Amino acid sequence: MLLVTPDNLAAIEKFISKRWPEKRVSTQNNPDAQHKNRFIKITTLVDASIAHYEYSNGWLEFHLEGDYYGDDFNNRFYKYLREKADTSTGNYRWHNWWGMRQGRLTYEYFITNQIGLAEALAQMIPYIDGLVTVFLKRNGMSGEKENATMPGSPQSDDFAAENILLTKIPDLHSPDKMKVEKLQSSVMIIKNLPFEHFEIPYYQRPYKWAPKHVNQLINDLLAFRDKGEYRLGTLVLHENNIVDGQQRIITLSLLFYVLFEHLITDAPKEFPYEDFFQKIRIYWQRTTFKNPVSIAHVRENLTCIKERLEDLDVGMLTFLLEKCQFVVIQLPNIAEAFQFFDSQNARGKDLEPHDLLKAFHLREIPELNSRDRQNITHWQDEKSQFLVHLFLCMYRVSRWSKSYSGERFTKDDIDVFKGISLRSKSYPSYLQQIICHYFIDDYIEDKARQIDHTNMEFPFQLDQVCINGSRFFDMVRYYGSLFKRITRSDTYNPYGTHERSAYKVIHFLNTYGNRYRKGDIYVRELFDCLLLYYLDRFGFEEINKVVWKLFKEVYCLRLEQYSVKLASINNYAVSGRMFKIIHDAKSPFDIINLPTRQLGQIASNVDENKDELLKKYQQ
Repeated sequence: MLLVTPDNLAAIEKFISKRWPEKRVSTQNNPDAQHKNRFIKITTLVDASIAHYEYSNGWLEFHLEGDYYGDDFNNRFYKYLREKADTSTGNYRWHNWWGMRQGRLTYEYFITNQIGLAEALAQMIPYIDGLVTVFLKRNGMSGEKENATMPGSPQSDDFAAENILLTKIPDLHSPDKMKVEKLQSSVMIIKNLPFEHFEIPYYQRPYKWAPKHVNQLINDLLAFRDKGEYRLGTLVLHENNIVDGQQRIITLSLLFYVLFEHLITDAPKEFPYEDFFQKIRIYWQRTTFKNPVSIAHVRENLTCIKERLEDLDVGMLTFLLEKCQFVVIQLPNIAEAFQFFDSQNARGKDLEPHDLLKAFHLREIPELNSRDRQNITHWQDEKSQFLVHLFLCMYRVSRWSKSYSGERFTKDDIDVFKGISLRSKSYPSYLQQIICHYFIDDYIEDKARQIDHTNMEFPFQLDQVCINGSRFFDMVRYYGSLFKRITRSDTYNPYGTHERSAYKVIHFLNTYGNRYRKGDIYVRELFDCLLLYYLDRFGFEEINKVVWKLFKEVYCLRLEQYSVKLASINNYAVSGRMFKIIHDAKSPFDIINLPTRQLGQIASNVDENKDELLKKYQQ
């Protein structure tokens, strides 16, 4: 984890003062204090005695101070934040604090270095400060602190066009559909791009361009403005939807907005680009962002562009509109659009394997229904790093359960999650899965469900072939939810809290002091994979006995080996007994009744008198 040392503190203070100059930073980093007692505290838009941000022990949190609970203003303030802070995506989680059930909000990303803390602050501060700003405005408390927030502070919980528009356009009609019968390609100057018809589809990734990308774009434009034409890249469209190129289009629309806002007052009455300005205004009135990542980047990029105003003159505007070009590709159907996206990005360094799988399975859906839209929106709301961990775990279970190697999940391994196509010929080997697929859809859509309000999940199994398309996104949603649950101790509270209970084991693994050593992380990943595989087969039946059995089986590796490497974890999973036993088991008792793994020679770097893990193991 990132320690609160003088060097780290200086770097974070420099980052905060540059990004949010109005914020104050205080700290406890006394060299005599233990690291677990050190912290960095950052102010929000209200007095720090009411609420503030705090980094400590690897976690960034937003604290509501319980000493002031009971005051009428604070009661309303706390209630508002608890209601509005969205914890459904897994990005944030409320915890007890100062006697309040929801007193501190944790950003659910463990921080190991300065960059990690900077990224966490860049996610959490714009999101929470935005909610605080809305509360202050609604309670008639506009003031200097409120003005210190980023441009485009929300009037609602979404970042919408009205936040940056000079004036709202009345009676705005729906955009015309830009359909084509066959693939069309052309080179188009920006002035002729139909911004007024562009839409960012819900399946797109968040807007992730940061100020460094915006500054690089402006620098490139300055370098080429006197050299004739300049090509900005490829824009791929399916009807009005931007399939590829959204990062540049959003950034350019912000750039044009600032340019027009800056230049319009000095422009002649016959402003030559008034029609294009109207396109940009229409685009921003139709465009709404809900993802907090997108919202934060839109706000900070607006600030960044305004800081470069001295470079944005009429000559730059003319160069952008008349000389800068896109290769525009219009595709007739959504399947071809995702095929193009897949092939264009397969070699891209910025895409994770799960991004390529998303494109592949979207292409397998003939027509998106409401459930597909919900699943894809849920996917978009997940942090990329969570999806990386989830797919690595699912991949390893799929491989290790068959005694195959599964150290890393890369772009070369994505075929593991490409399975049965419902549009292809059916074979007896997976006929049972296809029957389940159609039966469950019929069951859910039956009118009787409106009476009994029951539901049924597809019987997913990680060691089976998946069904392409909609069912893949169902699977990711299902295992994503299960994966989050298995790592939280409160999940197991209903099953008992005795010393060998699942609750006590998971709580211990989440809190013991050496859990962030690299070897301990590898062992925990192995443990989580085994636990996920067991729950996949048998649910929570006999969970206390099974978790204790898995703990004794796996953590002996940490105690017996001086250094645990990823290769040794992979070798254990492939050649060891547990994945095979769970695979072959007919009931939980086939696992519970196994002879318990006996601890061998303890490694020389394990202190037999003080080691927390050893004491837990020997209970």
